[in-house]
This record gives sequence, C-alpha cells and structure tokens, in this order.
Amino acid sequence: MPGHRAAVRPLFADRDPEDAAMPRPGFPAPPWLLSAADSTALRTVAADLLDTPASDLDLAYTLATRTPLAHRVLVPAGDRAALKAVANGETTGQTVPGCPRLTFLSRGTELPAGRETEFTHRFPRFAAIYTTMYDDYQDRLFAFQAALCQLLESWGIRPHAIARATECPGDDLVLDLSPASARDLLAEVARLHTAGIPVDWHAVFSGSGARRVELHGLLYRPEWLPVRAIPGEAEVLEIPTGSELHALTAHTLLALQEWRHREGRLVVVTTNATGPDPDLASAAVWGLVSAAAAEHPAEITAVDLDRPTPAAQVLDLVGGVAEPQLALRDGVPHAFRIARANASPARPIDPSGTVLITGGTGRIGALLAEHLVAAHGVRHLVLASRSGPAAATAEHLQAELDADVRIAAIDVADRDLVESLIASCSPPLTAVVHCAAEFDETAEGLDPVLRAKADSAWILHEATKHLPLSAFVLFSSVAGTFGVAGQANYAAANRFLDALATHRHAAGLPAVSIAWGPWDSTLFDAALGSEQPVVLAPGALSGPCAACHGSERFLV
Repeated sequence: MPGHRAAVRPLFADRDPEDAAMPRPGFPAPPWLLSAADSTALRTVAADLLDTPASDLDLAYTLATRTPLAHRVLVPAGDRAALKAVANGETTGQTVPGCPRLTFLSRGTELPAGRETEFTHRFPRFAAIYTTMYDDYQDRLFAFQAALCQLLESWGIRPHAIARATECPGDDLVLDLSPASARDLLAEVARLHTAGIPVDWHAVFSGSGARRVELHGLLYRPEWLPVRAIPGEAEVLEIPTGSELHALTAHTLLALQEWRHREGRLVVVTTNATGPDPDLASAAVWGLVSAAAAEHPAEITAVDLDRPTPAAQVLDLVGGVAEPQLALRDGVPHAFRIARANASPARPIDPSGTVLITGGTGRIGALLAEHLVAAHGVRHLVLASRSGPAAATAEHLQAELDADVRIAAIDVADRDLVESLIASCSPPLTAVVHCAAEFDETAEGLDPVLRAKADSAWILHEATKHLPLSAFVLFSSVAGTFGVAGQANYAAANRFLDALATHRHAAGLPAVSIAWGPWDSTLFDAALGSEQPVVLAPGALSGPCAACHGSERFLV
C-alpha cells in the first residue's frame, strides 16, 4: 500500500473481533470499503454485494480486513442505493495516491458536554487513557484529544504532524481530533483508508462482535462444458507424451516460432494435459500454447485428448470450433470455462507445526507470513528464498511477527538443500506454501522460470509426500489459466502448478493451486480449504487488469 506502513501488531491482528473477551453491543458499522484493481472490476465487486444477507457490521468488517487494492470507494453501511450506484458505474471511486501525509487537527478550546461518554463506552483503550489524563490535568478537551491520539495509534494510524486549525498544511490529509460521535470517527478513518492511509482494521473492530462473512463472486473453479462439433481445416502440431518438462516445452516453443512464418490456423494437440491425473509436462505445454493463442486470437487452438485420436478425426470434431482451449472427452468436444466457487470455511493449516513458505522474503511471501501469523495463529515459520537473511524484508519479519521466524537462503530447486531444510524443521513441518517465482519472458527465460516455479514445486512434492501435511498450497496465476499474450514462459510454469495440485489430489494428498490475480488475504482463506485442487482468485473478472484481460468470456 502506498504511504506509511504500520508495523504488525499481533496484540490486535492475531484474532478475529468475535474472539474478544467483551463484545460491545451497538457498535456503529463503519462505511463499507470496496476496492478492486480498476473501476470496472469495482463495479463487479459492488454488484456481487447487492444481495448479500450479511449484517451491516459483519460486511463492514469483512470488506475492511481484505487486502485493499488500488481503486477504492466508500459506501455508507446498509445503503443499497449507494452500492447500486457503484455497480452501475454512477459512482466510480478513486485510485489511491502515493505517499499521503496525515495531520491530526486540534480544534476548539473546550469539549462539548458529554462528548467523551460515547467514546469511553465504545472504546476501552480510550476510556482508560481519558480517565488518567483527566485526573492528571483536569482538562476535558486535552484528555479527550490525547486519548483519541492513543486510540488511533493502536489502530495503526500515525500522523506526520499534529496542528491547530490555523497551522495545518494545505495539502495534507486531515483528521479532526474532535469528532462528534464514534460513528463520525469511524467514517473519518474509512475516508483516510481510501486515500491511502494504512489502518489496522482488526484492531478497530476488536470487541465489536463482528464476524467474517463469505464474499461471493470472487472465487472461481475450472469447468469443461460440451460444445457442438464443427469440422474445419488447420495445421496440426501433435505434442508427444512422456517427455521431460524442459525439453518438451522448449520443443513446443520452437515449433510455435516456426509456425509464425506460415499462414493458416494451428491446432496444437496434447494428451492428458487437463485430465483428472494430468501429465505434468503436457500441462505446462498447454499453458504455453494458451499464451500463444492469446497473442494470435482465432489462429491457435489448444486441444487436449483423453485417448489417442488421429489428427484427421480431431479436425473433423473441432477444426472449425472458434475456442482457444478445447478438450475431447469420450469423443465429445468440451470448451474451457470457469464457474463461481463457494468459499471454504476450513482452516487446514495446523498452527502447532512449522509452515514453510518459499519465496518467503519476497513481497507476496512477506504479506502471506504476516497473514498466517495474524489470522491463522501460526507460530513457527521457515521463510526460504535465494536472498535469505540479506533480503530487505528479513529484519522486519523477524522483529515484528509474533512467531518464531527462521529465514533460510536456499535454492528451492536444489533437492538436497530442500530435503535438509525440511528435516531440520522443529516442530515438524505441517504445511507448505510455494510462492517462489521468476518472471522472464526473454528467449532464454523459459528454463529459469520453470526451475523457480515448476522444478521446485515437484521437489517439494517429492520431499513431503510421505509427511502428514495439513496443507500444500501452490501460488499459481490466472496467466496460466487463460493465457496472456507475452507471458508464455510464466503461463507454462503456472499451468504445471495447477496440474501438480490435481495430481496430488488424485493421489489423496492435500493440495490446492490458487491461480491469482492481485493478492487478497480473504481469497487466500476462502481457497485454502477448497475441495477443488485448482481455484481461481482473480478478485474480479470483469476488470481489464493485466492478468485477467478478456477472461470474462470464460464465465458460466
């Protein structure tokens, strides 16, 4: 998030508000905080909330504690008309500016009678500080504003300055230290959040009695639907099975590059790239070809077979079908689609064991580590990365997380190093989250990208398949699901991860591959216990964000 980042405060963030000892009835619901990658996606988020049965407070808590995305808008809690205005595009929201400054503004010379009463009732921290300050100074306004400053700091909100009304810099964001009510204060905090000021919403809602609710429309699953057979003419490229991952993808990439110099459509035929226990190398080829199809719309189609089928028969069935991804199941053409998936309430990560995060000191790995400690109660983390303790995030993670954090500098594609690291875990390893990645779309980038994501995932699978893991989570990308122009290497590696999760699922081992758009902790929780081996968490499929562009055509 742009601007000042508050340190992790496990005192508040390691529990949901319903876990607080003394819930406070009548807690005012702050405005609903909607965020998405762009204004179009924001409309989808709002539309999916129109029919929610959740209470105003529960929905406010759920929305506020999601990882915020760049485009944000406030909707008064319970105001369906305002929510509909966002869904219709009448209210567009705003993109968060960079590095905002915040000034707390002190106004007035005395506090209106009774102003402190509601605040002491709603916020125990405020009450304790106000009582102490008033006893010491006998000044109600000073005690009120001092207590409010302390309360706001406990919510992760720290100003760059505190000023009188006559001294406030004109370009600063301003928070008035004399709000008329608790509801007004929460509305101001929400306004600051949409402007880029970080807020610890877990702390804000602590003791409110709010409960997390399921957000529909943000989680999806793959689906294959029958389509009409249409014969047609095309060049056929048949991909052999049983080949080594790097050799097969390199062979396919070379064949695609050669095809570009010829005219006509191309049908690339794989075998068991998308089946219930897929061939992993073929799956990687499928991802690579899907990216090529995105670069050459209506010119390239990937077709997966469930049994050997002559090329002429393939063309008789799908040669004229205008779909980028097709599969023949029992001789019937099926087109790739996605369907909405329900969030899973399961929390399979065992907090008593050790959780290994690969790519753990990177941006996503660090956010995930904070979330696992705060929301899942994990107390033993091993963060593996090539940078290790030299990473920019390492000192912060070890100092601020309320957990035993071990940071290891290793190449996760080195089998011996991985096996040694796993054996050294104490307490024993109970969950793996594979976030490690490489992004290189140059001609020489295929091997490094596959090594970072695919090779290392396979080594993690083989090194842990005998262990009683509670979770094995792979961070994939919607780039591999739909194919994104210019991302062939990345698509191949990510489709391998999806296939590996499916392979483990078929073997009765825990696994879920989450095909990401932007990171969102709520979607991580919703996908974590999924019974589906592959789930998509793009945030909102209608927006033209880079990873999701054009994917709305796959919705069913």
